Amino acid sequence: MTEVRALTLVGGIVAATGGLICGIAVIATFAAGFDGGANIGAGILLLLGVPLAIVGGAVLLVAAVGSLARRRRRPSDAR
Repeated sequence: MTEVRALTLVGGIVAATGGLICGIAVIATFAAGFDGGANIGAGILLLLGVPLAIVGGAVLLVAAVGSLARRRRRPSDAR
């Protein structure tokens, strides 16, 4: 497995985990009802999920840039 492929796999897993946690937080917010108070549990889930989703997106971006750099380097090596 190449480095770019490993980065893509790790980034995808981290981003999916962050998205899943954020989705659970949204469901928890609406499932609790609107009684005028703050849903602390959903807020904590969002505090955990959003940074995970951002880190996953950043890792995927690094993998994409690495993939593009590797593709640009191959034709020049063939000369």
